[in-house]
Amino acid sequence: MPMNWSALSRQPQTYLLMLGTALGYGLLLLLAGNRPVAWVGGGAVAAAMAGSWVTGYRTSSQVNSDHDLLDAATFHHRIEAIQPQVPRTSYRTWQPVKEWAMESQTFAARICDREPTLHTELLEALYTVVNLAQQVAEGLQVQSQIRTPRYQQLAKQQLQQSCDRMQQTHQQLQQLQDQVALASLSQGDISLPQRLETLIAANKEILDT
Repeated sequence: MPMNWSALSRQPQTYLLMLGTALGYGLLLLLAGNRPVAWVGGGAVAAAMAGSWVTGYRTSSQVNSDHDLLDAATFHHRIEAIQPQVPRTSYRTWQPVKEWAMESQTFAARICDREPTLHTELLEALYTVVNLAQQVAEGLQVQSQIRTPRYQQLAKQQLQQSCDRMQQTHQQLQQLQDQVALASLSQGDISLPQRLETLIAANKEILDT
C-alpha cells in the first residue's frame, strides 16, 4: 500500500517527532563534538526513529483506511461499491447523485484541511452521504420492481426526498467550504460546528424515514 504523505503531514505527532529528533541530534553533536562517529551514529538513530514512526503510521492507516471517508480513494471505493445495485435503466437518475456525493467528499476534505477540529463532524457527515447514496440506489431498485400505480407513486416520493437531500447536502458543504476559506482571511466562524450538526441531523431524518 503506497504511503499517504498528505495524511501523514497532517498529524501533529509528525512535527513533534521531527522537532524532538532534531533537538536530540543537535544535543548529541554538541556533547560528542564534531566527530564522524557522532554524525553517523546520530544520523542512524534519527533515521531509525523516523522510520519507526512512518512504518507504524502506515500500519495503522491500513487498518483504518476503509473507515476514513475523508480519504478520496476510500470514499470513491464506497460509492462505487453501491453502484452495481442501480438498475441500468436508472443510471440517468443515479449519475447526478453520485456526482453530488463525490463533490461533497471533496468539499469536506478541504474544510478539514483548514479546520482539523471539525474532523469528527465532517466524517459523520460523509457517512450520512454514503448512506443517502445507498438509500437512493435501493430506492431505484425498488422503483424498477413495483408495478402498482399507488406504490409506484410512494416509491417515487421517497426516492425524490433522498435525491433532494443529497443535493442539499452538496450545496451546504460547498457553502461551508467557501465560508471556511473566507474565514481563514479573518477571525473564523464559530457557527461552523452547529451548521454541520444541523446538516447531519437533516440527513439522518431522511435516512430514518
